Amino acid sequence: MLQGLYSSGSSMLARASRQDVITNNIANSDVPGFKRDGIFLKELGEARRKASGGYPVWRENRIGGGFIDFEQGALRQTNSNRNFALNGPGFFQVRTPQGDMYTRNGEFSVNSRGLLVTNLGYPVLDERGAEIRLESNEFVVNDDGHIMEDGIETAKLAIHDFEKDVDGYYQDPDGITRIERKANGFFLPKPGVNQTPKGSETKVVQGFLEMGNSEPITQMVDMVELFRTYEADQRAIRAQDDTLRRAVNEVGMVRG
Repeated sequence: MLQGLYSSGSSMLARASRQDVITNNIANSDVPGFKRDGIFLKELGEARRKASGGYPVWRENRIGGGFIDFEQGALRQTNSNRNFALNGPGFFQVRTPQGDMYTRNGEFSVNSRGLLVTNLGYPVLDERGAEIRLESNEFVVNDDGHIMEDGIETAKLAIHDFEKDVDGYYQDPDGITRIERKANGFFLPKPGVNQTPKGSETKVVQGFLEMGNSEPITQMVDMVELFRTYEADQRAIRAQDDTLRRAVNEVGMVRG
């Protein structure tokens, strides 16, 4: 009976954490370049423990770790030549007060100094790690990231990718990730994670933005399902608690 309480309780903890993740995904679904979060559960480890004859660790939280889902988001046409989307793996490189960081949000503009900057005013970098200076707002970017003004190449956007596991992911099922999420839609590789060349399949699309890959409707459906299963766990705990109470107060009672 106590094992059942621990099982239902740990399930509720995992669902509460997943609720926080879904809420954040919905809140950021309209942010260009946003990548939804998810969580790993320890169910595989529990299954292995049971199969080997060990006793499941019911008392611990079942959450094994979080991960970022880097699935490609839909491209939305803006018709602004200062908006760029990446169709394929990779990140734009940006210089921030905290150092160089990486983003999928290509909502750029040209500031008063002629620098190509993000929507927060941070300089976008070229492949040499230098700031990109433009003569005007009239420029063209090809699918490989070359910036052309009046038919002359001005710069080439820095587009980097990072090491992945054998299955092509930035994180593994144990929750170990190679890329961390930072504030304002930026990402940063962990120490020791190397850059890799941009793949030939990755294309720069001018006049488009990559939208967040978190579908609000799908996330809302998941949230409703989550509420129902959470309530089911609550009912299971109440039923088990009532059974325990009756066992203590009634079953062992000596009747005269």
